[in-house]
Amino acid sequence: MPKHHRPLTAALILICLAATGCTTSADPKPSTAPPPTTTTPSPQGESEETQGKRAKAALGERSLGDLEPDFVESGLERVPDGVHNLSPVKKGKTYKLSVACVGKGTMKVTLADEDAKPVKCDGVSTNQYVENAPAHLPIDIDAAPGATGMVAWQLTSVPA
Repeated sequence: MPKHHRPLTAALILICLAATGCTTSADPKPSTAPPPTTTTPSPQGESEETQGKRAKAALGERSLGDLEPDFVESGLERVPDGVHNLSPVKKGKTYKLSVACVGKGTMKVTLADEDAKPVKCDGVSTNQYVENAPAHLPIDIDAAPGATGMVAWQLTSVPA
């Protein structure tokens, strides 16, 4: 090889080595951490998504076509977050609040200014009624200490 090609050849070798060196990982061990998930398993191994589906099913599935005039509103929340809602309703009417909790522990349900009533997180729907409702109906569902899971709720008007 002629002398004037040696610096060029050396430069090409250095470029190749540098390019190859940049593609290797600094950490030779593969990551063993699981990918992040959007649902958290419960102590029973059931995901929040599954618990939420079970809680909604306990209230009775309704499609948009099935929504009757008695339907007011509904929701699904994590048990530790609870539910704190001020529902606009027709003053003086009677309303039914249905609640189903799936998980572990107990929730305390307060509708309007009634006394709090316990609801177990056992997947069974319970109902609570308020007669002569105010124009804005407060709904509070709070977790007892240590309670986990998902809670579904649905407010409907009761025909006179």
